[in-house]
Amino acid sequence: MRLSAPARQAAAILLLLSGLYLLTMSGHTYSADEETMVAVTRGIVESGRVAVVVEDGAPVAALRPGLGGLGYSPYGVLPSLLALPLYALGALAGALGPAAEEYAARLAVGALNGPVTAATAAVLALWSRRLGASRGWALALALLYGFCTFAWPYARTFFSEPLAALLLLVAAERADAGGQRLAAGRAGLQGGAGASAATTRRASADFLCSGLAAGLLLATRIASGVALPAVGLYVLWHGLRAWRRADSPAAVLGPLVAWAAGLLPGLALVVWYNLARFGTPLATGYASEAELFTTPLGEGLYGLLLSSGKGVIWYAPPLLLALPGSWRLWRRGAGGRGAALLAWALFLGHLLLYARWGEWQGGGVWGPRFLLPVVAPLLALAAGLSPPGRAERGALVGGAAVPSAPSGRPAPFSVAWAGWSAAVVLGLLGLAGNLGGVLLNFNTYVVAPAPADKVLSWEGSPLVGHWRALLDRWGRYAAGPPSCRLGDGLFPSEDPGGPLPRRAGASAELRCALEAPARLRFSLDDRRPPAAPPSELRLLLDGRDLGPTPAGQLRDYRLLLPPGGPRLELRAAPWNPLAAGFSPRDDELGPLLAGLRGAVAAGGAVRVVDTAVAPVPARPAPRWAWYYDPPNQHLLDHWAWYLPRSELAGPAAWAAAGCILLLGVAGVAAGARLALRPE
Repeated sequence: MRLSAPARQAAAILLLLSGLYLLTMSGHTYSADEETMVAVTRGIVESGRVAVVVEDGAPVAALRPGLGGLGYSPYGVLPSLLALPLYALGALAGALGPAAEEYAARLAVGALNGPVTAATAAVLALWSRRLGASRGWALALALLYGFCTFAWPYARTFFSEPLAALLLLVAAERADAGGQRLAAGRAGLQGGAGASAATTRRASADFLCSGLAAGLLLATRIASGVALPAVGLYVLWHGLRAWRRADSPAAVLGPLVAWAAGLLPGLALVVWYNLARFGTPLATGYASEAELFTTPLGEGLYGLLLSSGKGVIWYAPPLLLALPGSWRLWRRGAGGRGAALLAWALFLGHLLLYARWGEWQGGGVWGPRFLLPVVAPLLALAAGLSPPGRAERGALVGGAAVPSAPSGRPAPFSVAWAGWSAAVVLGLLGLAGNLGGVLLNFNTYVVAPAPADKVLSWEGSPLVGHWRALLDRWGRYAAGPPSCRLGDGLFPSEDPGGPLPRRAGASAELRCALEAPARLRFSLDDRRPPAAPPSELRLLLDGRDLGPTPAGQLRDYRLLLPPGGPRLELRAAPWNPLAAGFSPRDDELGPLLAGLRGAVAAGGAVRVVDTAVAPVPARPAPRWAWYYDPPNQHLLDHWAWYLPRSELAGPAAWAAAGCILLLGVAGVAAGARLALRPE
């Protein structure tokens, strides 16, 4: 089947962005909400039940009591169902052990929202082209959404908002497509005078698809049902317009019946999930949430729109293009007005709902999480800023060919130049801000002390704070000579006032940067209770065993390090204080690095720089926190950084990395090739 030019461009965007998102994913979860949805997926895979059964202390959200006295997730089930094949793929690592399976499963599930967000950008390009955008402008809008709004950070999570964004956009786009078909039929531009049977069938198929997406939206996020009245009224409006011209009740009933029929699979899924959890079709697990609309409307509106820590205009600057774009679409006719009204109704519905919500901030997350589903529909209105290209001049808006400008004359060069200039400026602002949320786990900044309020102060805003934290970390890793960096395998300092002392795990390393030979002196406290295993402590320099260590449990070392980048590694049989009955601490501990001093021949001191990353914990709660705990100086929030530190060691890690790189590069290459093909 030969694809149309807009469909081919949408496929290119889907492939390109899916590949880029796969290459830049994190491979872990960020919140208890995500962990709860992963637990539902695990329960279905392992026992065929949707009950959440987790280890004590696991980071899950507040569960709702239900059938069998078990706990159940209050969140929509569709993300958990879509993650089933990915979780099963990751579970293949179970042969390497339970911890490896857990990591691999999350690594796989973390890839889900990448193609979901890419598909959202692709549908955005389709809709913008039908609204009259040129090929280049449609591609620009898709890339603006994909990389210059907070859609990118959320594409790396397992939150439900990215899937809700796709379904909401499809519901709106297909409703608009069906309405345009009916309008075109009335105008006699398709099938002769009146709405031909073929046009009506195609319009009904569009409305059916819109209803299907709207119904599945309820199975994703029940609160997103606030969008359904706007889409339903839009379908009814087009049906009434068709009835007025055709003088037939079928012109109204056809679109409405098709749209309502599309709702049924999603509603059936919601009813099944409610019955499986609570034994009744109407209970959703959100009954108590109705009492939490306590925020003053003005406070919520300011916070979601303008505040430095959560304002949507700062986390999605390209949305400002929707304002002039809406005005130009409005002047193009009824179809443009309908699309503008629909998109703004969706945006305002979500905005007003969450502005009154007691937790309108969305928790400790990146930007205005609750508004993500309505970013793409609003950005599609920026299509009005582009004069249509050759392929778009025959597009239909409100039953008439789209003119290049409201007057029918070509749009002046200044309008197109202003649109592209604004897109570049706003895109760069959005990219710079949201890139900080991609490079650093946003939970790290949320739990770290801040100099000011993180929501209402620019000094404390994550848009600034993330870059401040990143520059600090990167500066540590780039520390010049003479210095020694505390590296992987060292737990956080037991003295908050300095980098030492700190515990080593089964292995720990120091990496030095020296221009000349340096004398290094340090001490290891390897005292352990009688129930602990022998230490078997070893010291390696650049992989070479330095031989027998000093006797005793309190050991002093004096080494002469060569110039360059010598790497010193400590290895010991660890002991567990909980297992030894020594303390409640449940970590595998090696010796305590109690002191570290160094000097070069010229008399200068060797600096001690903290870039330590603790060993990955075995227990679920600290394991989840390991990714964002501020003392862990992760260089990047990226799967390639975490993978070597995970249980997927050796060939399994190489195989996982190879699959990610192969699929990601293939997607980018195929998408770029398809996008560059002439139409």
